[in-house]
Amino acid sequence: MLNLVMLLLFRGEGFDANFYYHSGVDIDHAFLLSDGRRKTLLVPRMNAALAKATFRGKVVVYEDAAKELAKMLRGRKARYDAVSMSARMLGRIRRFCRPIDYSGELRKMRLVKKADEVAKLAKAAKCTREILESLDFKKAKTELDLKKQLLISTLEMGLEPAFEPIVASDRNSAFPHSQPGKKRIGSFVLVDYGVKCGHYCSDLTRCFILDGDRRKKEQYERLRDICWFLADALPDLGKGKEVAKLAEDLMEKAGFPKMIHSIGHGVGLEVHEHPSLGMKSDESLSGATIALEPAFYLGRYGMRYEETVYCDRKKARIL
Repeated sequence: MLNLVMLLLFRGEGFDANFYYHSGVDIDHAFLLSDGRRKTLLVPRMNAALAKATFRGKVVVYEDAAKELAKMLRGRKARYDAVSMSARMLGRIRRFCRPIDYSGELRKMRLVKKADEVAKLAKAAKCTREILESLDFKKAKTELDLKKQLLISTLEMGLEPAFEPIVASDRNSAFPHSQPGKKRIGSFVLVDYGVKCGHYCSDLTRCFILDGDRRKKEQYERLRDICWFLADALPDLGKGKEVAKLAEDLMEKAGFPKMIHSIGHGVGLEVHEHPSLGMKSDESLSGATIALEPAFYLGRYGMRYEETVYCDRKKARIL
C-alpha cells in the first residue's frame, strides 16, 4: 500500500481541466489525492460545505495544506501536474515526498472521450451553432457589436464562452487571431466562437459574405467541403499527421495557399488539447473530439470554416 504512487492535483484560482477530470468537482484552492481506488479532497474551511455536498470521496479541511499533505505523502512518490502546481508549493512538498511531473501523461489521458463527455461536447457545439446563426448584422455597426451579441446570447442560454470570440471584418480576417475592435462591419466577417457545456468546449468558425460576392461564396463552399471530407475520412486516418497530409493535399487541389496553422486540434475540457494534428503527430484519433479548421489568409481577407467532430473507430460525426 505504502509503495503506491499517488496522484496529487491542485486547483487554484481558475478552472483546471486535469483536476476536474479526476475529481469530478470544480472547487478552488483544493488538492486531490488519489491512489487509483480511493480519493481524498483537501479544501480550505470556506469550501468545506461545498466539497462535502458534491465530492464523492473523503474530504479533509486544511489550515495549512502542506502539513496535511505531509501526513499522507511522507516518504512516497506523488505524480503531479507541473502546469498548475506553484513553485512555492512544489518546494514545500519536496521536503516530505518525491514529486514526479506527470503533466504530459495527464493531458493524454483525456484524449479518448466517454459517452457523457461526447454528449456535453455535442450540446456545446449545438448551442454555438445556434448562437452564430442568430447574429443580426443589421443591428451591428462594429466588430464589438457582434461580440456583444455573441456574449449576450451565451448568457441567455445559461452558458459561458469557451474562449474570447474572434470577430474580424474585411482585412482583419486575414489575421487568424484578430481581436474584435471598433472596426465597422464591412462586406465580409469571420466569426470564431465556442461555448462551454458542463465545462466541455466547442470551437466553430463561420464566415458571412454580406455583399453576396460570388467568388468568396465559391471559396467558402470549397473550404466547407474540405472540412466535411476530412471529417468523413477520420476513421480511416490512424494518426494526426495523416489528417495534416490529407488536408494539405485537399487545400492544394482546391487552389488555396498553404495553411499557416495546423488543420485542427483536439477539443474537450480545454479548447486546445490532444490529439495534435501536426505533420509530425503520431497520436491516435480514435475516440477523440477534434476541431477541423481548413483556412487560407490573403492580403485583403482570410477565410476559415471550422466544425467540432467526434471520431470513434468506425465513424466520425460533426457534433
